[in-house]
Amino acid sequence: MGHMRLNDVVAEIIGDVMAGHAVNKRQAAVKRWDDIDADGQYLAGIDGVVTRIDTRARRLKLKAEQAAAPDQAELPFSLPAAVAMDLEGTTLVSTRQLTRTEFARAIEIRHRQIANDSAALREWREALRQADQFWVDNPTWRFGDCLTAILTQNGLPHLSGKEAAQ
Repeated sequence: MGHMRLNDVVAEIIGDVMAGHAVNKRQAAVKRWDDIDADGQYLAGIDGVVTRIDTRARRLKLKAEQAAAPDQAELPFSLPAAVAMDLEGTTLVSTRQLTRTEFARAIEIRHRQIANDSAALREWREALRQADQFWVDNPTWRFGDCLTAILTQNGLPHLSGKEAAQ
């Protein structure tokens, strides 16, 4: 059993990523597992189970009840068998058990998630647009090189990877 807090081990792994190393998350977790104290291993185990529940719930699709006739038509829509009832996705409810109010809430939550994803996508596209002005002339540059050039062009102080990540 290790002696480090889970958050400290995670921070070290993320530190490797921020230092420019590609990290296989699963391999890093296995490699560092014995460094984590008992409480951290317990929490990580719980988080792992929660992640598996979430993944399985998203993969399962709502199916029509099997009627006596095997040639029953499929549903005219595809929904997950369970849905999150909060933005964090911590409370799952069977889609079949939703009331109309809950169904509308599930739609609103999905709408917010899509809006958040769309906003993030816009940021990525804008970052690419800004970086492309430098990648045209410097195709071997890393994105960090483009960030430095963007900051210089805009007269802003340079940020190192550590400062920029905060």
